[in-house]
Amino acid sequence: MKTAFVLFLSLLFGYAAHAQQYMTREGYVRFYSSTPIEDIEAINNQTTALLKSTGEFAFRVPILGFRFEKALMEEHFNENYMESTTFPNGSFEGRITDWNEGLKDGSWHNVNASGSFTIHGKAQQRDIPAKVRWDGEKWTIESNFLVKPADHDIEIPSMVSKKIAESIEVTVEATLNPR
Repeated sequence: MKTAFVLFLSLLFGYAAHAQQYMTREGYVRFYSSTPIEDIEAINNQTTALLKSTGEFAFRVPILGFRFEKALMEEHFNENYMESTTFPNGSFEGRITDWNEGLKDGSWHNVNASGSFTIHGKAQQRDIPAKVRWDGEKWTIESNFLVKPADHDIEIPSMVSKKIAESIEVTVEATLNPR
């Protein structure tokens, strides 16, 4: 996890001066688990994201920043499943693979982000679909994808397994301003 954080910081602060950077510290991440027994939703508005003008992209989500409707759900999420004190952040570090200057036409474009997606201390190479839009000043990024807790060694006890979906829907929205 320390290596991933150091890599994130180097992406965040170590770019060459010739590349423009766009950033936010107020990105939105929502996850949603739906089962016939219970729906679980949490929202986090503390996501940090950085986009380099070359298409390199990174985001970091503080796990303790997720807010639930029920305080007990939040407590169980942080203590029993995500072990938030041991694994305080989720992250993605990679690049938008189909990055090009044509994306700056003011329209929404479907793109793919390819890189290392880390949750619960376990990294996975992922290709994540996204949409981007340039408005002449800033980038807006939106994405919706699925995450399987089992893929990141998140253990769900059998007594509650029917309350938590096998795949969790994740929604990301961020507006990145010049830095």
